[in-house]
Amino acid sequence: MRKLVSLLVFSVLAQAFGVCSSAAQDVRIKDIAKPQGVTDNQLVGYGIVTGLQGTGDSTSVLFTSKTIQNVLQSFGLTVNTNDVRTRNVAAVIVTAKLPPFAHSGDNVDVVVSSMGDATTLQGGTLVLTELRGPNNLVYATAQGPISVGGFSVGTQSAAAGQNGISQNFTAVGRIPNGAVIARDMITNLTPDQSGGFNYVLTEPDYNTAARLAQVINQKFPGSAHALDAETIHVTLPPKYANDTVGFLAETGDLTVNAGQTAKVVVNERTGTVVMGGDIKLAPVAVAHGNLTIQIATTNQVVPPGPFTNAQSRTQTNTTIQATQSGQKLIYISGAATLAQVVRALNTIGVSPRDLISIVQALRQAGSLQAEVQII
Repeated sequence: MRKLVSLLVFSVLAQAFGVCSSAAQDVRIKDIAKPQGVTDNQLVGYGIVTGLQGTGDSTSVLFTSKTIQNVLQSFGLTVNTNDVRTRNVAAVIVTAKLPPFAHSGDNVDVVVSSMGDATTLQGGTLVLTELRGPNNLVYATAQGPISVGGFSVGTQSAAAGQNGISQNFTAVGRIPNGAVIARDMITNLTPDQSGGFNYVLTEPDYNTAARLAQVINQKFPGSAHALDAETIHVTLPPKYANDTVGFLAETGDLTVNAGQTAKVVVNERTGTVVMGGDIKLAPVAVAHGNLTIQIATTNQVVPPGPFTNAQSRTQTNTTIQATQSGQKLIYISGAATLAQVVRALNTIGVSPRDLISIVQALRQAGSLQAEVQII
């Protein structure tokens, strides 16, 4: 079954779409800012996933067959390509983020993504994989069972003439704490030539940058000034000239009145939508209709004709039925709050995946005054 969502979004009032409140709250500096240069580092590796229930790569994926050969040879077994006929193995790319100040023995999460034609990684186990940084050095090794956050049953290929059902994208999964760090990550906290460093906001905002510098100056007069909406330069006080960590520990617990930006976070892989409470809409009308298409495949044995010696053959018959539910037109008044928006969308029976399309269309139409972030 495939579900197509027909969506029509249009503006109904000719007015400025600038209705958006920005709530403010007191937060700790260390929760909204960090020293410049203190950041995660990307790691990547190539590996294989085993233990799949016939849902791995086919024999047409040559690099998977070669990888299986290499793995078996490392265990003293010699095989050739013709000997590798398994569908329980899939070639994958493994990625991870190496946090700053990481030390050997720490654990981090990894993301495992299929490279070949495997239909799902459900139930699979990642074999020991080296994770390398941009300098080609091995910083971690990953291994363990994969969690896909969904399920897949049957074959999803229409060409195969089989039916199946799935939830979320099961060709990608995670291994919580699946990587063990093998090399220390050295992060430099040495003050610059001016005897200080830069604080960098995780969410650039002019008001927040100015307030952060003001809060630090109240504690250490003349120590900080904002360079732009994201960067605040801080000069270490004399008593902290050789103790950057001590200064960061003391200033990190200072609170600042930080503004919030209206944001909608969308995860298309899992169908998750998270909306901030201060999001508002300009006047808008939404027409929503669900179109459902059902495709049924049946096989019928056709006997040969009376004047031939041919064998009976199988004929595949496909029927297509399309139905469409009744449409509703929902009017959302200007400056609607999040609760009103959710209530209106629930009225027309919007699922999370439908909501993703609606949010994107509202943003394009100019009614949704918020940043839409797709992860």
